Formats: sequence, structure tokens, C-alpha cells
Amino acid sequence: MMKIAAGGLVVLAALFGSGIANADSDREKEACQLMDDPAGAEMGYAPAEYAYMMLRAKMSAESARNAMSLGAQDYCPNHITDLPAGWR
Repeated sequence: MMKIAAGGLVVLAALFGSGIANADSDREKEACQLMDDPAGAEMGYAPAEYAYMMLRAKMSAESARNAMSLGAQDYCPNHITDLPAGWR
């Protein structure tokens, strides 16, 4: 009985865990796209400022920071220097 319960937990973790990772990945990619968006520069914002402002409109400050930090590490390392030092 214990093996069945443990197996069920593994299956549930695999199903729900992959959705969370994918959502985070999508947010990280969005953060990179926003840092590359020329609209930010046209409005006078630095890449990280613009991305943070746009992400912050739809998520918490911590989530926006994490998306930008992890996104820069995983998808757009050219923007690492655009981030505040504590976010790198």
C-alpha cells in the first residue's frame, strides 16, 4: 500500500511540477523579450526598468525580479549587466 501511495505522489509531482516549470520559463522568456523591446528605449527607460515596470503590472515585485534574474541567466545573458547588482 505504501508503494502505491508513493508512486501516486511521484506521478502528481511530475504532472504539476512540469506546469510550474513551464510557467516560470515563459515568464523568464517574457522578461528577456521585454528587455529587448525597443519601445522601452523609445520611452526613455533602461532595459531592466522597462521590463520590471511591465512585469510588475501583472505579478508581484518578487516574481518580476525572479523572472528577470533567472531569465537573464538562462535566456539572455547579454542583459545580466542591465540588472541591479543584487539581482545578478
